[in-house]
Amino acid sequence: VYIDDVVDAVFATVDKKLDRGQIIQLVDPDAMTQSDVLELAGGNKKRLSIPRSVVFALGKLSELPLKLLKRASPIAEYRLRSALSQVEYRSDIAKTLLGWEPKVGVREGLRRTIVGS
Repeated sequence: VYIDDVVDAVFATVDKKLDRGQIIQLVDPDAMTQSDVLELAGGNKKRLSIPRSVVFALGKLSELPLKLLKRASPIAEYRLRSALSQVEYRSDIAKTLLGWEPKVGVREGLRRTIVGS
């Protein structure tokens, strides 16, 4: 979600005076794939696909030596499972309670970010 859309949601939340502790997810309904992001980033970016079994094996292998150093592996198996899980987030509550929908959107926001960098 682009920052301008987040700011709009924050102002909408203040205006509505919601109950303390209410959780509202801000999600652009226009889902993007990894290929979409690469296309927006310049089109001809190469993507290296690594089999999941190899990724998880490397993650597991990284845990022992780092454990000896009393450090957590950034690619520990549980982190990989979380990062690679198929999860769908929805912003129905933001739309219902706040009347919020992204104005800029994730695609345009990403385009602005890439052009501005």
